Amino acid sequence: MITLEPMQQEDFDRVIENEIREYAADHVRNGNWPEEGSLEKSRKEFEFLLPAGIQTPNQYIWSLMEDDRKIGFLWVQVKESKAFIYDYLIHEEFRGKGYGKQALTAMDERLQSMNVESVGLHVFGDNVRAQELYKKMGFEVAGLHMLKKYH
Repeated sequence: MITLEPMQQEDFDRVIENEIREYAADHVRNGNWPEEGSLEKSRKEFEFLLPAGIQTPNQYIWSLMEDDRKIGFLWVQVKESKAFIYDYLIHEEFRGKGYGKQALTAMDERLQSMNVESVGLHVFGDNVRAQELYKKMGFEVAGLHMLKKYH
């Protein structure tokens, strides 16, 4: 059974740098940003969303725990009665074992206990595995951004 535990500062410090790099790479791979300057742009977005780091109000950054094992993390913003998933990761060695569904179920329970009415997210078009998981967990497409590349 997966539980959500507030992420500790040392874990946040380690995770955030990797996530900044991954987010930049996702945008480059999906044609949203040029490679040049992508890392700086990504860093600015994270700094804007998390100006006080792990202590930023309305931001919940949880370690996903199975007993004493950290199997991933989840970052959710809650404002009024709406939530938004900014980042979600199951570490590679734990993928394909049902932890993703368990983590999202634990999140649903936590958000409902906070009187949140809905939760949204963005998923990159090339992340088909995540899209399938979200569909299985009851997420519906609320919009669709499309891109045609010429180069």
